[in-house]
Amino acid sequence: MTQLKDSKQQPAEGVLHDINQTFHARYADRKSTVRKIIADGAYQLVVRMDDRIIAQCGSKIAEYNVVGENYHHIKAAVHLPLTLMYANDYGEILEYVRAHKDDTDLPIIRQMFSLVENWAVNPQNNEFLDLTMLKSELAPIFAVAMDCVAREEIEKTVTALDQIKSQSPVPPDKMFFVIFGSHQARYKQLGKMIIKKWFNLQTDCYGHVEHHVRYCEGGKSMDDAIDIVCTALVDNELAHVFLGEQLALNQDVVTQTAERHLSQFWPK
Repeated sequence: MTQLKDSKQQPAEGVLHDINQTFHARYADRKSTVRKIIADGAYQLVVRMDDRIIAQCGSKIAEYNVVGENYHHIKAAVHLPLTLMYANDYGEILEYVRAHKDDTDLPIIRQMFSLVENWAVNPQNNEFLDLTMLKSELAPIFAVAMDCVAREEIEKTVTALDQIKSQSPVPPDKMFFVIFGSHQARYKQLGKMIIKKWFNLQTDCYGHVEHHVRYCEGGKSMDDAIDIVCTALVDNELAHVFLGEQLALNQDVVTQTAERHLSQFWPK
């Protein structure tokens, strides 16, 4: 099976291999030192993990739920009309809708169930190709549902961030935010958007938002978040000394000249 190469092993031999390996060993040592500093409580970590925000400073850990029940209920309800794409028997779905349409207190879900029921009993729309007709009727319902979910998540997230900041023993300049990726892009998009906006509005913090707010694809534990922050801090030291800008190592250093070379390669 083809796998990614470990670029840290290149060159594979010789004096340049030795230099490269020595650097990476020293780099790992520095990260270990920074990890101990974080463990001692010098930095506040705020991690958007799933539907929770986990705040950790030293040994103190707090958990905040930032996704309300409405989101999970609306998400499940939205799956009902989507299920029509795969239905072998629309009658089965219709029977389910009629049995459970009054089980929810959310008007938006009741409206969605009623629409699916009306569509399913209309013999003119009882064909797969006519799902596009249902789409136009669902659009305004989906829009209201998304608005409800976004508003609730923003309110819960900002409340959690304000509380974390008020209780944190360190200033905002010592706070790092890590957003975990998942199978749902919304965690990256909405979560990161809210946290960045909140951070930019903190008048007592002069740190750069791109330095303090990080995204971690495939993160599963607080240890993954801590590793991201360790890398950010160590890279910041290197970038400040050798490249003159703290965010220079947020991307491959080669890309700093890539735009100029691309414009030369494909001149207008």
